[in-house]
Amino acid sequence: MPVSRGFPLTPYGLPVGNTSTKVVVVVLGHTLSEESLMFYLSNFLIPLMLLNMQPMESGQSPLVYVKKATRDKTLVATLIASHLPRPLGHWYRMGPFENPEGQSFDIDQPFEQLEKLNSQNKYRDRSGRTRGWRIAPQLIDEQVNGLNFHARNTYRITYLYREIHADEKTAVRLSLGSGDGIKVFLNGKLQLSHNTERTAAPDQELLPILLQKGSNHLLLKICNLTGSTAFYFRMVYEPEIDQHLHDYLDRDFPVDAENRHYQITTLPIPEGVVLEVGGMAFAEGGDLLICTRRGDIYRIKNPNSDDLTQISYHRFASGLHEPLGMVIDGDDVYVVQRPELTRLRDTTGDGIADEFVTLSDAWGLSGDYHEYAFGPARDNKGNFFITLNVGFGGGHQSKAPWRGWCVKVAPDGTMTPWAVGLRSPNGINFSPQGDLFYVDNQGEWVATNKMHHIQRGDFFGHAAGLRWHPKWHDITIPASGLRYDALNTIIPITPPCIWFPYGKMGQSASEPIWDTSNGQFGPFQGQCFVGDQTKSTIMRVFLEKVNDRFQGACFPFRNQFLCGVNRLVFDPDGNLYVGMTNRGWGSVGGSPYGLQRLRYTGRLPFEIQQMRLRKNGFELVFTKPIGAKAGRKLEAYSLLSYTYHHWRTYGSPEIDRKTVKLDQITVSSDSKRVLLNTEQLVAGRIYELHIEGLISIDDDPLLHPEAYYTLNELIPQ
Repeated sequence: MPVSRGFPLTPYGLPVGNTSTKVVVVVLGHTLSEESLMFYLSNFLIPLMLLNMQPMESGQSPLVYVKKATRDKTLVATLIASHLPRPLGHWYRMGPFENPEGQSFDIDQPFEQLEKLNSQNKYRDRSGRTRGWRIAPQLIDEQVNGLNFHARNTYRITYLYREIHADEKTAVRLSLGSGDGIKVFLNGKLQLSHNTERTAAPDQELLPILLQKGSNHLLLKICNLTGSTAFYFRMVYEPEIDQHLHDYLDRDFPVDAENRHYQITTLPIPEGVVLEVGGMAFAEGGDLLICTRRGDIYRIKNPNSDDLTQISYHRFASGLHEPLGMVIDGDDVYVVQRPELTRLRDTTGDGIADEFVTLSDAWGLSGDYHEYAFGPARDNKGNFFITLNVGFGGGHQSKAPWRGWCVKVAPDGTMTPWAVGLRSPNGINFSPQGDLFYVDNQGEWVATNKMHHIQRGDFFGHAAGLRWHPKWHDITIPASGLRYDALNTIIPITPPCIWFPYGKMGQSASEPIWDTSNGQFGPFQGQCFVGDQTKSTIMRVFLEKVNDRFQGACFPFRNQFLCGVNRLVFDPDGNLYVGMTNRGWGSVGGSPYGLQRLRYTGRLPFEIQQMRLRKNGFELVFTKPIGAKAGRKLEAYSLLSYTYHHWRTYGSPEIDRKTVKLDQITVSSDSKRVLLNTEQLVAGRIYELHIEGLISIDDDPLLHPEAYYTLNELIPQ
């Protein structure tokens, strides 16, 4: 139905006139009463119009909605068509700069007062050092973005720059959030100065600004003290326009589209219980046991109840030393503390542990705050596997024996060093097939977060733990560390089976866990899920073996959790429990800790279920048949590749980025498989896939149109 442009319109496009006028409408031969007319309008006509119209708004800036393939592109196109102010291009960042004890908040850099900034220019800071802008494509408007850019995060300042274009001189508002302090400059003039200590969250500041006609230069100064450096940004327009803009964006590109398929329920936590989750396991009978980094273990009854009032807590044990993992075997509860593996029992039947037995304390402890111990993962012979954190910073990170190792503890308590080269291995688990995996975190010798298959004798690349290796018995590692080629000569480095590109796929990866729910959790049976402590997300991992070595792809899966996702566990009904803590570092979501339940709604998501390597490209397997148009065009798919430095520097940028030419696309007869042919596959690289405009046969948009494949081995021709 065409919408008349000849008279004023309501937000729904209906004529505004004399409401007392008698209206008679005949639909399919039936005369409608006023009551029937209103029912028809609200239930049929208006929704139909909403799907097809470009709504007009009153005032000087009518909203012209222009739908594109993605939310971001639709937003930009709509703002341009509506002649509304809009950000241009990507964010750029500079830094980090030193901010000792927060003292540099009011120490200005010379470029702060420049009326015009240029992303291509270099600037001198107060110390005389030349600084430049780096593009930051991973930073996204309207979400909390972490800013941990390959450097120690505490007491740091990061600058962010972006242009905003206005067709006319215009007043708008900026909605901002920051962790911690923030300064805002517009065209060289200070607009906001808020020296604070907080965790970044949406809408912490609402800042009115006046944009000049043409290009405007926005500069943010984020001054971190402790925890995570982060920021939030969105532009806020006139209330009526802003509301309708987001109504239409949310209709076509729901911000929480994931919720239609996987619903989050927040479980209650009693007052006085500090549930910073370190480990979770289900006991016989369905009780959920949780250990916390504060040293307590709680038994939670009825965790899967829809009636949240039926969920109750009982403290089972206390006084432990930062336990970060547990397994349960009948009446025995095994917990990894910093200094030992402990078995707990309730011998009296009163619900409280009264027997604490040290199974093994054969690894060392120096007192460094960073010396965490994770696990245990238990095999079918009763052996326990534990991963041991190194200390933080510098060249002396393995101060105590076996730090930076995975160790095996037999049922009798005997410890065997198993693999070396770990940094901060927050999470270890067995796959359903009995293969052992762990997840490590970015830092020295670790370019970005990664996942490894563990086999006895492996070396994963972090140098510090080698001081306890037999080949290094009489060799001292220099404080400055060693070069990669020197390490690889002495002991071969086992590459990860999965790289998680930093910022794009989390920033602090945690525990891996496999879906063994036999379909109760959706279409990803047998795949792995990995939490992220900074981004407060869960990622999904598809693994395959090529030349007897694991490799595969990682995908976004679910976000919007209360805070940092640290531990995951499935219940017998296929629900996933998410245990959280920000541990004082900060995390997206703003809460210090929490417990949530993730349940599959039964509505099948349209996702890339698998990304498999083929001799001349990649095969994509979708959860639903693809639609007839965009998915069959080669231009809908784009692929690039890159690698990382392996060095003692903290983290690594993506290096040697290359666009990968796709030669041909082949769609299977059932329309659920797409083969992307390319001759440009090289082992040792990450392949980043993006898909644009793809819809399923039932018109669902692709929920997560990106994937990241770690290619270690090529299939022989």
